Amino acid sequence: MITKAKGILRHAANGLQVRLVQLLPRHIPIAFKLALVMTLLLVLGMASLGLFISNNQNQLIRTQLHDFGNTMASQLAKLASEPILSEDSLNLRMLTTNLGQDEKILGAAIYTLDGELLSASGLQPAPTDMPFDAAGVVSRPWFRHMADGSPERLISFTAPATYQDVRVGSAVVTLSASQMDQAASKAHDAIVYATLAMTVLASLLAYWLSRRLSLPIHHLMEATQAIGRGDLATRIEQQRNDELGYLFEGFNNMAAGLLKKSQVEQVFSRYVSKNVADKVLANLDEVRLVDRPIEATVLFADITGFTAMSEKLQPSQVSALLNEYFSYISRACAMYGGVVDKFIGDCAMLVFGVLDDDSDHAFNAVSCAVLIQQLAAQLNRQRRADGRPEIHFRIGINCGAMLAGNLGSDERMEYTVVGDAVNLASRLCSEAQPDQTIIRKQLFTTLEARIIAQAERTLAIRGKTAPVGLYSVQDIHHQDQPLLQANLQKLLNTQPQQRTPQVAEHV
Repeated sequence: MITKAKGILRHAANGLQVRLVQLLPRHIPIAFKLALVMTLLLVLGMASLGLFISNNQNQLIRTQLHDFGNTMASQLAKLASEPILSEDSLNLRMLTTNLGQDEKILGAAIYTLDGELLSASGLQPAPTDMPFDAAGVVSRPWFRHMADGSPERLISFTAPATYQDVRVGSAVVTLSASQMDQAASKAHDAIVYATLAMTVLASLLAYWLSRRLSLPIHHLMEATQAIGRGDLATRIEQQRNDELGYLFEGFNNMAAGLLKKSQVEQVFSRYVSKNVADKVLANLDEVRLVDRPIEATVLFADITGFTAMSEKLQPSQVSALLNEYFSYISRACAMYGGVVDKFIGDCAMLVFGVLDDDSDHAFNAVSCAVLIQQLAAQLNRQRRADGRPEIHFRIGINCGAMLAGNLGSDERMEYTVVGDAVNLASRLCSEAQPDQTIIRKQLFTTLEARIIAQAERTLAIRGKTAPVGLYSVQDIHHQDQPLLQANLQKLLNTQPQQRTPQVAEHV
């Protein structure tokens, strides 16, 4: 039963803690924190100062009251010593009466050595409370009730009356301690009000000062948020000669570095495939000369008769032509998950199944080839209508084992694929006719259920004992035609983006 009660209490405490956490705001401005801390410090300082001043003021009033009471009692005792001995009652009454006329003195009395009252005026304490045997001036507080029933605190000062060092009686002077208390209370209230007023002013000043101090931090926060949104051109223009100035300068240098890095990445992604660029930039510490064996498909697409055509065109026209068709090829390659390995003169080398796992890379390469040929046929209709020369591609595709990785030297490298399968794909491209896509028999056997192709001939390859059977691809089967036609329409409806191709020489 006790264990169950403890569990209930623990659960209730956890629930209360969760609710308290939920009530707290998620974001507390630093200006509010600074203002709160500065206000607390100022309040503590002002309160401590006010308490110190109040205590000193009370102590000063109390000391003044006691000094006044001691002086008046001692003076009365000195003046009354001879009249007490001579039993001069008239003189004694004059002494007490004259002293009682002072507004600060509520009562005055003269007693014999035995405590017998000789003369008195005003308020007097009970004789039993008077220390008549004390050697010096003694003060005793006592209370009386006012007409409204409220108590009034009084203090009676008793001084011995001596004649030639012989005590002959006592003199008593009564003062009001309530007046002292009221004066102390007024002084205390004045100090409290002054402290509160100074606290309010200090709080406003602390908030204003904290806002001024936190304003540069807000600028830095806004600039950081802009950087997070991708606005790398954001800069903090404030010039300061303090730590925040160094922080702003560091932020601007960081933003400039990020902008330069972004520009380098954009330029880099234009010279290599975006997927390759992303992988290289994501692993800058692991860029080294390594390769790995993979099973992939390579496609070579070459423009036939380009050399003769380029002799009739201006260099700018040749560049524009290559940029236009290479842009189409890049987009077609990306539609089927391929990567542009490189542009070699007027030839494009595409690879499928290299960067990402793609079990259908061979069919995707053939589909991309069919898309390029159909796109070229569509564009040639427009070129014939415009009186421009037609562009025809010959394509070679091969699938097999190859090595992929960053190849080259420590000073210059590129991400590419090499191997016998790559060389054979290049050879098949050179054997193709205009508007023809050539694959070998083994690839046709693998994709026979999905592509339409016919046998061409056999090709003897140097270094290989058996000749290679060649097949010419006409199209893909109807189940994959909708995607092909949709991709074709996307290419025709989208103006290709001009980009600078990486052009290498034929090896």
